[in-house]
Amino acid sequence: MNLVDDEVTQTVAVTGAGGYVGSRLVRLLAARPGVAVRALTRAPCPLPDDVEQFIGDVLVNDGGLAKLLDGADTVVHLAGPNEVEAAADPGHTVVDVVSAAMRVAEDGVRAGVARAVYISTVHVYGASLRPGAHVDEGTPCEPQSAYAIGRLAAEELLSAYGPPGTVVFRLTNAVGAPASGGVQRSSLVANDLCRQGVTTGRLRLRGDGLQWRDFVALSDVCRIVADVAVSNRLDPGIYNLGHGRPLRVRDLAAMIQDEFEAAGADRPVLEMPASEAVETNPPKVSVARLARAGFRAVSPIRGAVAETIQFCLAHREELR
Repeated sequence: MNLVDDEVTQTVAVTGAGGYVGSRLVRLLAARPGVAVRALTRAPCPLPDDVEQFIGDVLVNDGGLAKLLDGADTVVHLAGPNEVEAAADPGHTVVDVVSAAMRVAEDGVRAGVARAVYISTVHVYGASLRPGAHVDEGTPCEPQSAYAIGRLAAEELLSAYGPPGTVVFRLTNAVGAPASGGVQRSSLVANDLCRQGVTTGRLRLRGDGLQWRDFVALSDVCRIVADVAVSNRLDPGIYNLGHGRPLRVRDLAAMIQDEFEAAGADRPVLEMPASEAVETNPPKVSVARLARAGFRAVSPIRGAVAETIQFCLAHREELR
């Protein structure tokens, strides 16, 4: 590592460091003075030279997680199946997510880790995300999928059994380019539409596009998580992490069309099924609690879309 011992002021361990959020987060953390970064990945992946990479699985009790956490000040827990993987195997998903959270909690406490940061999902609110709803951290959780059920259980386990400074972020819908071409996350609607625009010249919506989503720039997500991981500026607890402004999926698609043109590429054709659905008021995910603590997502979604398009254009052959 480039840092000598007396220069290190914080050591942050990241599980799931090879994923969509993790691979960008470790790069951001590694660029910060005084921060030593340890990354747990299932397979070797390209990371900055000064990131200490551990190859292993949180679910495998081979001592790898304990080594990752030994001497760490903070653990950021990202490892786990995404919503597509969860839908394909719901039973195992819940068991694996719960088991991983318990292992991180217990090994973190044994290692003397002061803080855990867990990235959960806004989908734990489930049925409470109804039209016109105001959703804050006190809104009842009514998860409707194995993905959300597992994440909610993991929240509870880490808060009850994990390091004393545990912070849970309920993330909305991140938009932004992966750190490298090897990171596949086209199941996210914005990423999928940008990929479609490059590979097919069309943006094909699965629904009528009237669904409301809170899109947040991946750069903001990683910045806020990194800030919390290396400081004591945020009290333990649960926080919604999003932009705070809902956007219809069809409006996101129109924004993507515009940004293709701005990038000098052909404007993709937008295709969506005809619908007789009635427009509804959006549910609003409140990010006020996080904002009161001084943490805000401020990057325009348009910029995150442009970044994603540039990534897709640069990796056109890999995306086909």
